[in-house]
Order: sequence, then C-alpha cells, then structure tokens
Amino acid sequence: MSFEADIKRLREEHSLTQQELADKVHVSRQTVSTWERGKNYPSLDVLRELSQLFGLSFEKLVFGEEQMTKKDDTIANRVDGDRKKKKWYKKTTVILSTIICAFFLWVALLTFGYTNGVDTIDRMNPFLSYQTAYTKMPSDAVIEKSMRTRNGKWTAWFADNLMGTEWWKLSLMTGVNTGYQDPYVMVIHKGSYVKVARIVPGNSVNQLTKNDLQSWDDYLNEKGTFQDQVHGLEVKKIKKKKHVSGFRVNNGGLTEGIKEQLGKNDSDDNEGSAN
Repeated sequence: MSFEADIKRLREEHSLTQQELADKVHVSRQTVSTWERGKNYPSLDVLRELSQLFGLSFEKLVFGEEQMTKKDDTIANRVDGDRKKKKWYKKTTVILSTIICAFFLWVALLTFGYTNGVDTIDRMNPFLSYQTAYTKMPSDAVIEKSMRTRNGKWTAWFADNLMGTEWWKLSLMTGVNTGYQDPYVMVIHKGSYVKVARIVPGNSVNQLTKNDLQSWDDYLNEKGTFQDQVHGLEVKKIKKKKHVSGFRVNNGGLTEGIKEQLGKNDSDDNEGSAN
C-alpha cells in the first residue's frame, strides 16, 4: 500500500481525527490532510514521531514492510548520519571562516599600528622585539613646553643601531635634565611603544651613535651640506613617517637606497591620489 493510504488507515485504527493526529506530532490539520491525499510527505523528525505513536518500525511506516538490516545500519541511521555530517561540515566551515577572517583582521590591525605609530598596538605585536635606542636630550625649554601642552610628552627621532640604518620617531616623557652634561636619552622600545626611558650622560653613548644622530638632525633640519630642493622634498616625506629602515645619512645626503624607496613611496602616493 502507499504511504497516504497507510497513514489514513493507521489514524482511523487508532480512532484519531486529523486534528488529533496533527496535535500529537505538532503539525497543522491541513498538513495531515495533504499526507493522506499524497500531496506532501512528512519530514524525518515527524516520521520518527509517527512510528513511535503507531508502534511501528521506521522502515515499515515508510515502505510498508520490514527491512532485514543490521541494527546499526538501518535507513534511518544512515539518513540521520548524513544529516549529522552535513551539520558538522557546515559548523566546521563557519568556524574556519571565522578564524581566517579574525587572523586577517588581526594582521591588518598590527600593520596599521606599525605604520601609524600606535604604541598600544605595537606593544601587543608578537612580530616586534624590544630594542635599545638613543637620541639627543631636548633642551629644557622644549621639555617645559611639552609639560604645558602635551602632558610632558615630547617626540624625537631615535637611532636604533650603531650603523645608523634604523630610525624610530618616538613620543615619551622624561622630565627635565637633572644635571648631566651633554645629556642623551636611552629607551627600550617595541615599535612605537616605549617601555623604559632614561636620561644618560653623553660619555656613556657610543661616538658612532652620536655622529649618526647629529647627521640625521642636520639632514632633517637642512643644515650644513643638506641644502637643496631635492633634499627638501625628501625630508617632507621622511617627516611623515614613524619608522625609517635600511638607510643611512652621509655627508652628501641620503644613500641611494633611501632615495629609491622614497621615490617609490611618492609614486605609490600619486597613484593612490589618481585612483
């Protein structure tokens, strides 16, 4: 017999109206009517409820006869297993997609912090390490002005190595010089995040570092031999940065490496403006 005939016969044998059967399996009376007219078919969950209600096996209810199958390999178990697999695949895909999106957002955040000198982000950046850097101590007038306008914080370029090829623009607070002659400031920093800052006497700083700092200051302020139009354009680009790496100032200006990169950055900026 067909399913629609079986479901009607079973309902009548149990003295149930269409509405009563609908209430027991949590569907509408119209739904039961469509079953009995062969216009619709119950879902897997409803079929299970019907088999329990009428005391029949799932196979007998669906096919009208008992199927000789192993206990753990019935049609119901296979259908149920496929449904669980689909749910697992969907859940796994959602989790992996979330993890991938979170990773790229995290990388984008770290890149933003590194490029724009956000110290709170650089502090958490696992790809950065702590470095020791030096700069010439600003004058007391500069320090006192920063206390009035910036809560004591002042900003300067720091030399990160003896070769003068790593430069960071850092903001920090030290207070005024307490009596050192030729004072410098030593910091331990991670990107733009300054962990420790200390005023030290000039005789404790390597002479190579002092020379690099003096050349860098002359270059940025266009002193000495650094007085031409091309140099002025380069300085404007550098002053917009938070970090300069792999370049060194010499008596004639920047090394070719920095000129090439600044030129490339300028081209990128122009392309961005054009777009």
